[in-house]
Amino acid sequence: MSQLLVSVKVVGNIAYTTAEMHFANSATRQMEAELLFPLPEGVSVSRYAIDINGKMREAVPVDKNKGKQVFEAVEHRRVDPGLLEKVAGNNFRTRIYPILPGKERIVIIGYEQELQGLDKNNLMYQLVSRFPQKLDRFELEINVMGAASEPTLLNESAIASVEKFTETSWNHSYHTAIKKTGYQPSEKISVTIPIPKEIPGVVVQSVNSQHYFYANTFLENTKILKKSPSTIGLLWDNSLSCKNRDIRKELQLLEDYFKEIKNTQVTLYYLNYTFEKGQVFTISNGNWSGLKTQLENTVYDGGTRFSKIKPGNHDEYLFFTDGLSSLSDNTLEKINRPVYTITSSASSDYAFLNYNALKTNGNFINLNQSDRAKAVEQLLYQKLKFLGIKDNYTVTELFPMPGTAASGSFSVAGISLKSENEVVLLFGYGNQAILEKKLFIDAKSQNTNDVNIEKLWAQKKMANLDIQYQKNAAEIETLGKKYGIVTQNTSLIVLEDIHDYIQYDIVPPAELRAEFDRIMKEQRESALAETHSNWENVESYHDKLTNWWNRDTKYIKPKKVKEPRRRNRDVVNRQSSTTGRPVEIREDNPREQTSTAANVRGKVMDASGPIPGANVLVRGTTRGVQTNFDGEYSINATRGEVIQVSFLGMESKEFTVRGSGVYTVFLTDSNAQLSEVVVQGYSNRSDRGREDMEEDEDDNQVRRRQSSVSYSTTRVTAKELESAPGTGNSNQALQGRVAGVSVEGMASAPISRVTDSISNNRNSGFMDANGTQVKQWNPDRAYLKAIEAAPQDKKYSVYLQLREEQPNNPSFYFDVANHFYNNGDKQKGLLILSNIADLGLENHQLYKSLTYQLRQWEATEDALFTAKQVAKWREHEPQSHRDLALALEDNKQYQAAFDELIKALETNYFGEMRGQYEGVEDIILMDINRMIAEHSSIKTGKLDKKYTKKMPVAVRIILNWNQMDTDIDMHVIEPTGEECYYGHVDTQAGARFSKDFTQGYGPEQYLLRNAVKGTFLVKTNYYGERALTESGPTTVMVEIYTTKANGVTERKLQTIQLGKVKENQNLAEIIID
Repeated sequence: MSQLLVSVKVVGNIAYTTAEMHFANSATRQMEAELLFPLPEGVSVSRYAIDINGKMREAVPVDKNKGKQVFEAVEHRRVDPGLLEKVAGNNFRTRIYPILPGKERIVIIGYEQELQGLDKNNLMYQLVSRFPQKLDRFELEINVMGAASEPTLLNESAIASVEKFTETSWNHSYHTAIKKTGYQPSEKISVTIPIPKEIPGVVVQSVNSQHYFYANTFLENTKILKKSPSTIGLLWDNSLSCKNRDIRKELQLLEDYFKEIKNTQVTLYYLNYTFEKGQVFTISNGNWSGLKTQLENTVYDGGTRFSKIKPGNHDEYLFFTDGLSSLSDNTLEKINRPVYTITSSASSDYAFLNYNALKTNGNFINLNQSDRAKAVEQLLYQKLKFLGIKDNYTVTELFPMPGTAASGSFSVAGISLKSENEVVLLFGYGNQAILEKKLFIDAKSQNTNDVNIEKLWAQKKMANLDIQYQKNAAEIETLGKKYGIVTQNTSLIVLEDIHDYIQYDIVPPAELRAEFDRIMKEQRESALAETHSNWENVESYHDKLTNWWNRDTKYIKPKKVKEPRRRNRDVVNRQSSTTGRPVEIREDNPREQTSTAANVRGKVMDASGPIPGANVLVRGTTRGVQTNFDGEYSINATRGEVIQVSFLGMESKEFTVRGSGVYTVFLTDSNAQLSEVVVQGYSNRSDRGREDMEEDEDDNQVRRRQSSVSYSTTRVTAKELESAPGTGNSNQALQGRVAGVSVEGMASAPISRVTDSISNNRNSGFMDANGTQVKQWNPDRAYLKAIEAAPQDKKYSVYLQLREEQPNNPSFYFDVANHFYNNGDKQKGLLILSNIADLGLENHQLYKSLTYQLRQWEATEDALFTAKQVAKWREHEPQSHRDLALALEDNKQYQAAFDELIKALETNYFGEMRGQYEGVEDIILMDINRMIAEHSSIKTGKLDKKYTKKMPVAVRIILNWNQMDTDIDMHVIEPTGEECYYGHVDTQAGARFSKDFTQGYGPEQYLLRNAVKGTFLVKTNYYGERALTESGPTTVMVEIYTTKANGVTERKLQTIQLGKVKENQNLAEIIID
């Protein structure tokens, strides 16, 4: 964000806030902007607009999940959408696309709120304005209508006024403004507004013979001290998300409380990824220094699991938290004593905090709104409650609900069925009313146009329903759509033109409504967007899988045969190479050859025998192969073309093709010193090994493949080769330096010809019982070296120190968690990993990463939760349902797992997104097949019996990743030396490779029905991402299933984070004996 311009208008005790935000793109490519921001308790966004072609366009309500689908579908067409949605707690996220390089976009967000009474004579308005970086321009303009006297504008510490108000010439209105450049807002700004004596107690708005009213009153009552607790359970949330709570305010509250109650016993409990009982502190005569010191030195680390809270028995509980449970449902175990929920964080789940205080007869204390004296009163005195109204059946839909805490300024909103009415509000302790307040409603005299009372009533109702969201979700959604208010299930969306609204069946803003109605009436069916589900293609994919499986291909290793005695009709030619060494050529029936096409085959050898991994290339073309483990090759060419044969460390040879036949090439070691190697590379990703793969491609993929043929020349020095990671293999040393690598020119003397394999370094991974070795995640990071160098008892403290430099970097937590876990400290590893859940609210990419790693570490309960969250947030994505199905299976919920796989196939998506989702059928069908075979209790229901026929395979490998719009390719090198990947989808051993995903999350799948003895190497090529936001590194998980001769299938999972684009990663090695 480059600019923030805020305008505030206060009328009575209602404030209207409008924020105009400018987002600038300093990158070299067009990007999507994303902003996450909190709003005060009980407040929701009611206005959202973005600039379209230089004019602000207002948003309209849409179902939350549909909003995501439409936004991303339109975004993939590279046109202008905007979306605003509510995420966890009272936090909101806006997404805007596109922002062109060097340009900016403008967004307007507006909301209304009731102002709380600071005391009997003053209202309080607060604006949270903390930003991580400087803004080019910051402006704040405040207009207060009809204040009793001059308001006061204070900074967060409330030490002195930061700006003066000036009185305007009419109606006791006041105005002030702040304008700054190069400014980083870092404090909460508060405005104290003297309450005007003439502020109306009741205002009314009549709509369709119903009279919406809003009333405000101030409660003065005798306070009744509660009984002082003998024991207190102090629940202190020390998760990462609570690191930025206002601890100073919270400690002040405890200071004031202990000073009043003087003597008690406090048991401290810490809550983050775990729930731990700490020390027991005795408070004597208000002295709590020991507990205070302990709290001041608290370490904040890890995600949050409210499900783990199980405190001992106490008279009351003080729960300091933001109410956000990132790794479990936000529900508390039944507690039979009062729970006082307390927050000082602007980013909080107010509904959760209110509900748990309400149901235990405790209090919710919001330190963002309560001053110090008022906050401690809520701990010291019995809770005065709103008990409803005296019998009056002509008043309906009154909010807040009975049982709500009431003190100081108190407001209600409801509907009167009569234009004139009398309403009596009841207040009391327990169920005993001790206080009445009368309201008189007169729709004619109290009518107002200054405030939208109907919308204010809707917000008040929704805030109360939100306390039990799951129970009231449908009603909340209906209200949100009707009044254009953002809820947990209703978002606001802006689209570029009328056709976008028509295509996705979204009612547009007023300026486009007439044209929308006309077109929809005339051509509704033809105008609507296409929707698809993977179920449409299930039969086709199943038939292809079945046909492949029924072929039952078994690899037969070619036998070495003795060279037959040459007959007269054999012609042996010797061509002179560049060094004078002969190339032996044996042509096939030369007299019978009339075509210019030729099949050239043979061996590449040296004095020691066959050379595996030698490069055989038709000069001047992109056609090339590598020799297999026996030094053999086969390549198609044309008579007269020149074949180049090379291997690093040896002199290259060339020969001219005279026709089909066997061409044996002898290479000799080079005596020259290597100074540099000229590397020629051809990258041609257009080859498709099977027709059914081509059918799966959309136009973008076809264009990508057509444009992905390239030629490049790169010079690589000896020093670079020597310093390259690996085992000394030439191909590995050159890997990633140029696409389609082949080598020509001078090379150094002896280089090992070991194939690029994890087995070259057994310390890089571990071998399990089934012969699968996976690569341990051990990146070369400076911070890991610092932790490794620290003594065992200091490692965690070193991690905490290093964290200060990168508190929001998911890779940091991923790397360090793996370090601790792989070195035997599994609990610390899980704790550190869990921080990733606290880095972003409803960030499905981060949660997918967590699911992968948690499944690998067999933290099945946590993996199930993260997978469920992603499936809820991304219910339109089949991959999310597949991830959830596998997590359910890990938790032995086999029927639910099967049902989730079916749901994945039935999920609908828009036609623009076919590249992201179509093709996953191939993988899910094999999941279903395997799951049914392994778990006989599964009821297959409507699934046709043909899908339940067992199709066991010897080797199955699946590569998943967490980032949308990312191109990652899996390569499997078989024991035969043949490489199976998107461009070579079937092999002599009978392998089958699934569709190449170049846009979505994958997965990609390798299948082999009959085992081939030897070593399989699993690698990944990372071609980059086209993601429009930055959400951390791409995380991949490889699933490896191997079936033994006895039919037992074993699984191994491996998760890593990818580094630079075009970087190749070895993932696993599978050894079949």
